[in-house]
Amino acid sequence: MYIVGTSGHIDHGKTSLIRALTGIDCDRLPEEKAREMTIDIGFASIEYPKFGTVSIIDVPGHERFIRNMVAGAWGVDLALLVIALDDGWMLQTEDHFRVLQLLGIERLIVVINKIDLGDEEMLEIVKEEVRERLSETPYAEADIASVSAKTGTGIAELKELILANLRKLSKAPDSDKPYLYIDRVFSPKGVGTVITGTLKNGIFKDNESVTLLPLVREVKIKKIESHYKELQEGVPSQRTALNLTGVSQDELERGDIVCRPNFFTQSDDVLAWFRPLDKKRKVRNNTYVEVLTGTDSSTGKLIIVNTDVKDENEFPVRIHFDEKSNFYPGQPFVLTNPGGYRIIGGGRVVLPDYNPDRHKKIIKEHTALLKTFSPSEVISFSIAVNGELKRDRVITMLPSGKKAIERIISELESAGDIIIKGEMIFWKGFHFESTEKMKRVIKGKLGPNLKEISDSSGVPFDICSLLIKDIVAAETLVEKEGRYFTADSITPENLPDSKKRILADILKSGGEGIELDKLKDDIMKKEVKDLIKLDFLVSLDGNIIYHRDIYTDMKMKVLALFDTRDKITVPEAKDAVELSRKYILPLLNRIESDGFIKRLGDFRIKV
Repeated sequence: MYIVGTSGHIDHGKTSLIRALTGIDCDRLPEEKAREMTIDIGFASIEYPKFGTVSIIDVPGHERFIRNMVAGAWGVDLALLVIALDDGWMLQTEDHFRVLQLLGIERLIVVINKIDLGDEEMLEIVKEEVRERLSETPYAEADIASVSAKTGTGIAELKELILANLRKLSKAPDSDKPYLYIDRVFSPKGVGTVITGTLKNGIFKDNESVTLLPLVREVKIKKIESHYKELQEGVPSQRTALNLTGVSQDELERGDIVCRPNFFTQSDDVLAWFRPLDKKRKVRNNTYVEVLTGTDSSTGKLIIVNTDVKDENEFPVRIHFDEKSNFYPGQPFVLTNPGGYRIIGGGRVVLPDYNPDRHKKIIKEHTALLKTFSPSEVISFSIAVNGELKRDRVITMLPSGKKAIERIISELESAGDIIIKGEMIFWKGFHFESTEKMKRVIKGKLGPNLKEISDSSGVPFDICSLLIKDIVAAETLVEKEGRYFTADSITPENLPDSKKRILADILKSGGEGIELDKLKDDIMKKEVKDLIKLDFLVSLDGNIIYHRDIYTDMKMKVLALFDTRDKITVPEAKDAVELSRKYILPLLNRIESDGFIKRLGDFRIKV
């Protein structure tokens, strides 16, 4: 179903209009009755045959209650912007109109009320002003209705106009991630805790477990109602009352969230795209502000992010909150001065978990990704500025359904914007830069292991362990026992001087080689072991070490014996290479382990 909400200047007849449309008086508080003004949000409904129940929300028009206005308007599908004929477009009319745009309300009807107080000429003047105000906004083609809530003139026509606009709305999304911002909490005697709010993005069901935020507690739905009718399940975009078990009334308040599953990110630092209400009034850096999201309000400091964005209509800001609250990427917000008396502007949350140390320098590289703040753009931006994100994180951080997000991921991969490795999604630029950093470390060090590569490159260890496979697969690396070498680094010329000296000394030692257990210098032992891993030295038996050239020469002399015979003895091999028995057996065993010969009793045969 759908939600219709009023908006407009104080005393322009919003509450009386709803009373004329529905027969319900939305001013329920004694103070509202006494002052004849709406202070808090009120609720009513219209029954349309063959269409169903349409929820109506009445919001206060006075500037002092703008916080309550946003709390009522955040979930509206169709707005009625009410303008009194005798006053015309006023200050709060403009403020409310801007709020509707900031919240992304899909459709709008301008209702000129109190036409009984003027004539046709006055009505045409106001209509002309309205058309001019709407002309360069998303509501340029909005309908304009003329009514008198007092006499009933035009009310029947307005009802039909509302229905016609509702039929043109996009279908309320059911992403199977339902959520509801609480706007009222009460506890009727013998019933328990009841909360009300506007249900969005899915359905709740009887006896279903849901999560409460910021409590982060799982509770159960005992009963569901809408406009005093008991339901088996809620409907997306519907005024809903939930009877909850497992939580008391005093643990909840307006602004808390009911959701299933939890796709919100708890944070006290967000990056947002901000649109000032008045371009002429400059927003100062470090301004203390109040941020309104859903029915929630949070206070914090607005910090202008220097990203060289020249657009004065919209630019990135950081908002550092006094306490943690809950947000999601792409979420609309309205920003006011503390106390909610004056609207400063609004916009969209982009990174709900903004980290200045990690994100500040890189966000300006990717600002061009954000144009309409669609789920695809928000996902692209999140992956780009983080460099990489786990697939599960991408799927669970947005209100969009899993299938829709998986489709976006697939499209981004096909376009070459992202690279997927297992459960990790990399931004193409980050993947390339990280790989290059790792290659530089490997080229600059001789045979570093993954931890050394990670420490020196600054690429996290778990990322290194994924990317190293790509580098090896591209045959730009050689891996030996957990250590990695670039192909061009494995040459004698590229060895450090200390290793060159050792290699030269062992080459001079010829068939005597060296014995590891006789080396007293631990550093030299490590150098020798590195040279074995690099294949410059050959270990015969774990202790006797030959230069690779010496070993190859002796191996070829032994194998040459098979040119004139089918099998050879140890003495024959000993004479061929001129080695003592101490060395000949380890040599023959090594040639055998390399797969060239095989022992058969007292003989060796060629494989």
